Amino acid sequence: MKRVVQIAALTGLVALIAGLAAAPAGAATPEVDHSKVNVSFTGIDVCGFTVDSVVQGTDTFHVFFDTAGDPSLFSDESHVISTLTNESNGKVVYVANASRDAFDAAAVANPDGTFTTTDTLTGMPVRIYTLHSSTLVKDVGFLSLVDTFDSQGNFLDEQVIEHGPHPGEFPFCDAITAAIA
Repeated sequence: MKRVVQIAALTGLVALIAGLAAAPAGAATPEVDHSKVNVSFTGIDVCGFTVDSVVQGTDTFHVFFDTAGDPSLFSDESHVISTLTNESNGKVVYVANASRDAFDAAAVANPDGTFTTTDTLTGMPVRIYTLHSSTLVKDVGFLSLVDTFDSQGNFLDEQVIEHGPHPGEFPFCDAITAAIA
């Protein structure tokens, strides 16, 4: 699940980078997009259960520019809670996110001719809890993905640096199952 979230975030950043390619050269002031999130999904599959989900919160996206006016850093800060209700029995579990994702768009040129980019996630990307705020599982701390590309832009390697409890993918479905089964 963590990797899916990271891939989705990175995919969104790449799409935004492409859309900002036409930004004015003199743009030194960061661009800020603040959104309130309030969406509902019905009949979706989460960990093998059919649930209704209400997602509410805020998301603030910053684009910072270098002195040449090129996008240099993308930062996304979100505070979102998804309320999952099992359609078959009405039981509820909450999946919360309070985190920041910073993607350094300015690739670092390495002496060997390769390039490196860094995507750093901090905070609490996932906390699953019950109606009485009992935390079932959480992913919290620091996670940095350092990707290396050759001179043609081909992916070569990824180094993962992490601190804090990152329980992996499976405990999330186990926690959701325990709460809404």
